[in-house]
Amino acid sequence: MIYWIFVQIWEWRLSPNRVPQGQLNHLLMLYNQLEAEGQTLLTLTKVITLLNALPKDWQQLVTHHILNQPAVANITWAVVTAAIGNHWDRLQAHKKHPQTKVNKLLAVQHKGPNQTLQQQMAPYQGSLSKAPQKKGKGKAHTRGAQGKGQKAWKPCVNFLE
Repeated sequence: MIYWIFVQIWEWRLSPNRVPQGQLNHLLMLYNQLEAEGQTLLTLTKVITLLNALPKDWQQLVTHHILNQPAVANITWAVVTAAIGNHWDRLQAHKKHPQTKVNKLLAVQHKGPNQTLQQQMAPYQGSLSKAPQKKGKGKAHTRGAQGKGQKAWKPCVNFLE
C-alpha cells in the first residue's frame, strides 16, 4: 500500500487548466494517507515534490519566488501553495483582461531633404541615380526588363514614302 501511495505522489502533476486548490488538496490527501501508514515525509521533501510537479512554464516563476526565502526553514507547504495560488490568479486576470496589441503604424518614407530651386530645376538624371540594388539581382530583374514575360523595348521607325 505504501508503495502505491508513493507512486501516486511521484506521478501527480498540477494541471495548468484547472483551479490548483482542489488539485493541491488531492496531493495533501495522499501525504495524509502515507502518514496514516506510518511514513512521514519531511516538509522540504513535500515542497520539492510539489515544485517538481508544476507545469514546465510555471516552474521558473513559482520556484524563483519560493527560493527567495531567507532560509530553507521558511519554505513551507503554505508558502508554496500561496505562491501557486498567486500565480494562478495572475494568469486568470491576464486571461480576463488581455493586453491589447496596438497595430504599428507604417512610417511614411520621405525621399530625402527638401531640394533647393536649382536642384528642382536641374535636368532629370533618371538611371544615373545610385540607389542601392538588392543583393543577387542585376539589371535582368528590374522592371520592364526582358526575361519576365516582356519583350525588350525596341524603337520602331516607319518611313513614309
